[in-house]
Amino acid sequence: MCSKRIIGAADSVTRDSIAKAASRQFSRHGVDETTMLDIVRDAGISLGTINYHFGSKLGLAYEVFEKAALEACEERNAAYDALEAAAGDGPVAIDAIFRILFRPYLEGDENRRQLLIYILQQLHLARRDLAMEIAQKHLNQVAIRTIKMLRKACPHLSEREVSWRYTLSIGAVLWVLSDCGPDNRLKRLSAGAADASDRQQLIQQIIDYVVGAFSRAGGGGTSAEEQEA
Repeated sequence: MCSKRIIGAADSVTRDSIAKAASRQFSRHGVDETTMLDIVRDAGISLGTINYHFGSKLGLAYEVFEKAALEACEERNAAYDALEAAAGDGPVAIDAIFRILFRPYLEGDENRRQLLIYILQQLHLARRDLAMEIAQKHLNQVAIRTIKMLRKACPHLSEREVSWRYTLSIGAVLWVLSDCGPDNRLKRLSAGAADASDRQQLIQQIIDYVVGAFSRAGGGGTSAEEQEA
């Protein structure tokens, strides 16, 4: 699965150009639909050069996707650190938490944004070992930290309710992001009143949605396991 990178080795111009070409291709077409020939043409190098540096398409894909995930997680953790420092002993506002969490999926470099959405889609579909491995190595730590911050911000909710609402919120965002082109279904259904391709409208509606979900009191019900206990 992993590429042939030597730990601690310096990046080369060739290796970097291959990774950037692969990033463009994977972000547009995904891993399955991208061929080695696509990457060769984009990078302007030979197939043997890709194999020398990365071993295979999957090795190259792993490095490209891991780099995107690592950068996003480092940015989130740095922003979370700043929010918690500013909040002191108090909770961080729900909207601030989610603006940081969702930012890599909604803003910034378009190639990286699409790569991260692809990882999330593959995770929810349970289709790729690559996505599972990257999630375990990088994304899960941020998810656990986010849930912990939300629990502090939402004392009216149980741990189970916070975990459920976090997961449902991620699912809702993923669903919207899967269809946010100029001719998105939301735009058609609403006769243009709501448009998922309008990035500012999309961001604000997502934040309003998740804040509403976490602000509402819990149902107070118990699970079957808790009832039996």
